Formats: sequence, C-alpha cells, structure tokens
Amino acid sequence: MKVSMKWLKEYADIPMTAEEYESRMIMTGTGVEGTEFLGAELENVVVGRVLTCRDHENSDHLHVCTVDVGEEEALQIVCGAPNVKEGLLVPVAKIGAKLPGGHVIKKGKLRGVESQGMLCSGPEIGVPVELYPSVGDAGLLVFNEEYPLGTDVRTIFGLDDTVIDFEILANRPDCLCVWGVARETAAAMGTELKLPEIKVQEAGEDISDYAKVEVLESELCPRYAAKVVKNVRIAPSPAWLRQYLHACGMRSINNIVDITNFVMLETGHPMHAFDLDKVDGHHIVVRKARAGETLTTLDSKEYTLPETALMICDENKPTGFAGIMGGEESEITEGTKTILFECAAFDRTSIRLTSRALGIRTESSGRFERGVNPKTCMDALLRACQMVNELDAGDVVSGVIDLYPNPAAPVVLEVSCKRICTRAGVEVAPEDMKAILEKLMFQVELDGDKMTVTAPAFRQDIEQEADICEEVLRYAGYDRIPITHLKGENPMGGLNEKTANQKMLRTLLSGMGFYETMTFSFVSKKAIDMLGMPKDDRRSKPLMVRNPLGEDTACMRTTMLCGLLKTLSTNMKNGNVDGRIYELGATFDAINRTEENLPTETPSLAIGMYGNADFYAIRGVVEALCAENGIQYKIDKADEKYLHPGRQAKLLVEDEVLCVLGEVHPDTAEKFDLPGRAYVAEVNLTVFFRAIRPMETVKSIARFPAVQRDLALVMKEDVLVGPMMEALKVGCGSLLEDIRMFDVFRGVQIGEGNKSVAFSFTFRSADHTLTEDEITKLTNKALKIAAEQFDAHIRA
Repeated sequence: MKVSMKWLKEYADIPMTAEEYESRMIMTGTGVEGTEFLGAELENVVVGRVLTCRDHENSDHLHVCTVDVGEEEALQIVCGAPNVKEGLLVPVAKIGAKLPGGHVIKKGKLRGVESQGMLCSGPEIGVPVELYPSVGDAGLLVFNEEYPLGTDVRTIFGLDDTVIDFEILANRPDCLCVWGVARETAAAMGTELKLPEIKVQEAGEDISDYAKVEVLESELCPRYAAKVVKNVRIAPSPAWLRQYLHACGMRSINNIVDITNFVMLETGHPMHAFDLDKVDGHHIVVRKARAGETLTTLDSKEYTLPETALMICDENKPTGFAGIMGGEESEITEGTKTILFECAAFDRTSIRLTSRALGIRTESSGRFERGVNPKTCMDALLRACQMVNELDAGDVVSGVIDLYPNPAAPVVLEVSCKRICTRAGVEVAPEDMKAILEKLMFQVELDGDKMTVTAPAFRQDIEQEADICEEVLRYAGYDRIPITHLKGENPMGGLNEKTANQKMLRTLLSGMGFYETMTFSFVSKKAIDMLGMPKDDRRSKPLMVRNPLGEDTACMRTTMLCGLLKTLSTNMKNGNVDGRIYELGATFDAINRTEENLPTETPSLAIGMYGNADFYAIRGVVEALCAENGIQYKIDKADEKYLHPGRQAKLLVEDEVLCVLGEVHPDTAEKFDLPGRAYVAEVNLTVFFRAIRPMETVKSIARFPAVQRDLALVMKEDVLVGPMMEALKVGCGSLLEDIRMFDVFRGVQIGEGNKSVAFSFTFRSADHTLTEDEITKLTNKALKIAAEQFDAHIRA
C-alpha cells in the first residue's frame, strides 16, 4: 500500500529522513517494501514566463521565444508547441535538466537558431491530465495560477513528496489506510497523533424524505450506513486532493468521486456514491442476486450475476456489486444533483468468492477481503460529509441511515504480565507494558500481575493473550530478545524411511522403463464419477474444496487413477506408441477422518502401461516390486467397475488390499478418451512399506538336484488359480521349491465351461536326492488337494 509522506505528516510528526523512518517502522513490525521520491526523474525544471514569441524564419511550425525564469538574463528557446504565445506561464527545462525516461536537456541549435532549454508539455515532465489540467501531448502545459519565476515545478505538482510502499499483513486490515499507518507512526516516533476533528454542517430536511435502505442479508452485511447530499456541485478537485490521490496511485475524476477514494485511502473504509435520482424509488436494497439478472459496471462491462453474489439494488434491479464495483446506471455524472453516500461492512468471504468468480479485482474488494471493521463505518461516512462541506461540493441533508442490528461488543482480555514475558522471552516491567499498550490506544487497568486490556474499536485482530504479547514485544524491541545458540548435536544428514522407500521405488520403476509423472491433488468430481464406482463407495465421496480455482480442481482426489488416465490419454493421442508411466502421491479419504477430524491421507503409487503391454505385464511389474522387497502376498479376484471384469486382480497382504490392477474397462477408456487398451495398477504404499521384509539369512546353493513335473488339470471356468496354487504350496510342504502356471487351454476337447491349467512343479530336498517313490507321493498329494478342494482332475 502506497502512502504519501506529506499526507502522513499531517497526522503524525516524522522528525527524520525517509530512510530512517523506513527502518524505524520495520523494527516495530510494520513492513516497508521501499520508498520512492516522486520527483526523482525530474530535475532543474522551473516556472518561466514567455516574454516574446516570433515565428522561426526557417520553419513553418517552430517558434523562437524569450523566456524569463527568474535569472539575470532571459533564455532563448525554440519551441514547436502550437499553443505557445507571449505572456504564458509554463514549465521550462533549463540546460542540464533531467526529464522522465532519462532524457537530459542540452544546449543546441534548431534550424540554425540557438536554443537554451525546452518548454514542456504535461506528459514530457510526467504530469498526467488528471494531476494538473492541460492539453496533454497537443501542446504546452500552461499554469492557471501565478507562481514566482524560477519555482521548482515539483512543488507545484506535489512531486516533492516521498511515497512509502508499506507491506501490510493480512491480520492488520486497520493499517490499510493513512490513519492506521499514522497511528503506528505516532507510536513508533513517540509523537502526538493528530487525526482531524470531524464536524459536519447539515443543511436541514430529513434523510428519510430522500432515501430508504433495506438489508435482507444481515449476516453478509452486518452494517450499512448512508448519508444524502443535495444540490451537488460537480467540479474538479483541488490540487492538494489530486496530488494525494496521484501519490497513492489513483486517478482524479471529480470532487465527489475523489472524496470517496480519498476517504477509503484515509480511513480504510471503501465508499460508494449513488446518483440518487437514478435509483428506482430512492430505495436501496441489499440482497443476493436472482437468477438471470445482469449488471453493467462502471467500466462498461456486462456481467451475468451468480446467485451467491451480494448485490446493492434498487426496487427493480441491481445497481452494483456489494464491496466490489458500482453499476453504470447510477454513476456520478456532471448532471448529478443528489447523491447517497454508502459506507458499509460486508462479509469478507462473500466478497472474495464473488470477486474471483467474476474476475474483478478493485481497491475496494481488496480491503473487504482483508476485513472492514463495522465499528468504524460512521467515522468514514461523516469524514466524507465533512469534505463535502470543505470543498463546497453540495449540501448535506440532516440525519443518517445506520442499520447495525448486532453491534460488536468491545474486546476485553485479562492477561498475565508474567506469561507475556515468558512467551516473549524478554523481561518487560508491567508499567512499561501498560505504557506501550496505551500508546497504541488500548485501555489498560493494571492490578499486580493481572492486566485488563480493552482493544480499540479499529483493531479486529486482537483475540487472545498472544496478540497482546505481540503488541508489547514489537514496541519493547525485538532486539531485546536474547541471542541463544542451538543446542544438541549436529547429526549427519540422510534420507528418512519414507523418502528412502520412495527413492527405492523410483529406482526400480525407472529400471523397468517407466517415467515419473506428477499431477494435481485437486481433481474434478466429474472425473471421479467417470470411473463408475458405486455411490456408496468412499472414493465416490471426495472432500470438496470451498473456493476452487475451477471445476477441474473442485475436490481432493480419492484415487490416483484420474490423473494417470488423463496422462495416458494425452500420450496416446500424441502418437507415443508405447507408454510406461507412474506417479507417487497421496489420496484423501473424507469419510474416515483422523483424530484431528482431518481427511486421511494415504500414500499411493499409480502405474500405467499401454502399447507393448498386457494384463500379465502390469501384474509382473507389481510382483517384481514385491519380490525385490521380500513382500509375501496372495492374489485374488478384484471387482472394480473401471477395470475389465475378466482381466483384473488384487494382491492381498494379511487380508489388506496391497494393490488393484488390470486392464481399463472399455467404457472407462471411452470416457477418458483412451484410443486403445491401457493397463493400470494402484498400490497402497502404507500396506506396501509395512509389508517389506529385510533379506533373511543367506542360504547355500543346493547340493542336490531338483526334479520337475508338469501337470495339466481340468477345472470349472470360475475356479480361481491363485488360491489353488497357494493350497498346493501348503499341501506339498517344504519339498515343493516352486510352482508356476505356464498354460491355460479352453476347447471342445475338455468340455464347455471348463478350462485346462498347466502347472510346473519343482521338487528338491536339502539333504538327499529325491527318489521316484517320493516324487510320486508328492504328485499324488497335489492331485488329491486339487480334486478335493477345487474339483480339478488331471487332463486325460
């Protein structure tokens, strides 16, 4: 926030340079981003009077002038401005003068005639039309008032001022104004705060005869105050007002509009002025927008109103966005005769959501988003009326409309001086605490260790003892905090367990030809619904974001697959014939919450493949990760709607789902715009990392030979092969070293509804060579288990 030092000095003495002031304010907790001297690019430009003006003999547009700048001799200057003539008082850039843009005026000749300077237009010296009326680039800037010759023009335009750019934090909206910074300045300097005494001269009559106000949304508008001004006299603002607005980065428009902007900058309360004759029924209604309503704002843009937007309306239609921008229909013009000043407090969340939804950002909305104090609305409103009196801009009608149904109570805290010292780490005497707080306009009653503190009306950030501690510490001096050295040892750095495990997964997957991707944790609800999961599935009930950037980021992801499938689709459509990608991230469960009532975050791994891939390839990738980490698992049938019903599986670790994998269902593939088959897996890394087993004792290489037997078993189509293999491993005991499935056959030879599954058994003993009888017993045992438990028989 930019503030003029001249303006500040009207309310608080600053007996130091701008640089020293900047340092003092920073040390008391008011951030300063920098300072700027407004006239830094303008030097040696003074007031001069044109004594004579004749045409240049070698030019059809140049003029040769003699100009008096208050020195012993007049200057001869060649000028091409069409409006130059004898007697004008104009800005003169002398030899050596510096102009904005780095231009330096040198002595020279124009068409053979010597020129000893330059007569300037407003833009050439960085003075816009709204700061000082002129013809702009069309000719010279002509002074309308008399000034001593040789006067530095910076003093005339207010460019001899320094602007301080304050960095106001979100918890201090009271400092987003000149008065707020002046209060902090007076406290930091130890000088007197000299805020203006507000007195309004009213012209009689009754405001109720002119206007009526109705607030239908009192929660979104806790206070609405209004005053009426009749016999409005629209005119340009005086120079001092234009200069203050210019220093703060605002453009002067006319006296009434400038008053509202000036009061906003001075008090922190955004204001708006309505042309009351353009308000239907002279009736202001604060309500939410209705379906189908539109509004054309002051910048001539038409908006369709969201039904959540808080609007300022008349009896028939909206006239402005509450706290953001007014409407074009009720704007102040030269023909305005009666106005209504509005000064209100609006809900910060409502203003922020509407501002973002419409893409409108204004000085007003920025202040309301930080929080405007309803307690001090009347001060700002009366200050605006006082300025109407001072500028003779109209006659203030007697009375005020002030709708404030639930006035906020003063904030009173009982705090302990000892606890404040302990919290701050600095010893401050209770009497010093009292003096500091009173300097900041708190009311303090001290009783031994206990202090009863009443916060001033303009401070909305004071809520607890810690806030009082902060106020005491920043004025007692941060430099009083004792220096303490770090305690403890400096251990060697390294990766924690989680990071090390993630690095291990990245290494393994990269070695298998996969590329890592990263997508947002925010997804659209539509993308989750496209997976086709049941409505009662917890993954179908995501945590919704209150103020999303858009529909595509409206909720937190409950599965990693939404982003993964979109990435696969993008790669497929861009001609990548073979794709292998993975993503490490977290999913968010809004149903099962933590003890702190936060969504449960589950670290997850998503893997995707297409092209040279099939179901067994994606399963092989997950199995390789498990094998590398000694994870024992079981394979079972999965039932995910987004996966192909016959080409999906889940891996279990002690009945916990480690991973779900398979081919993407054709319907899901179509919804995500996948032009071909794709295969995905989603791994629960909490289960995965917990199941990791370190390498056991190394076994010596077997000394005795292994024996292999192949068996083809015929079984019903719906028999699951995984559980059968687990049963065969258990039944055959330690002599069964390995079992693998190597073929599946279906055909008329084995009957409809059946399948033939071929297994390869590897038998080995650690202390002797197996005999044929032992092998036959093991084979028969396997056949018995298959027949009794799975109704599977050896294929004839």
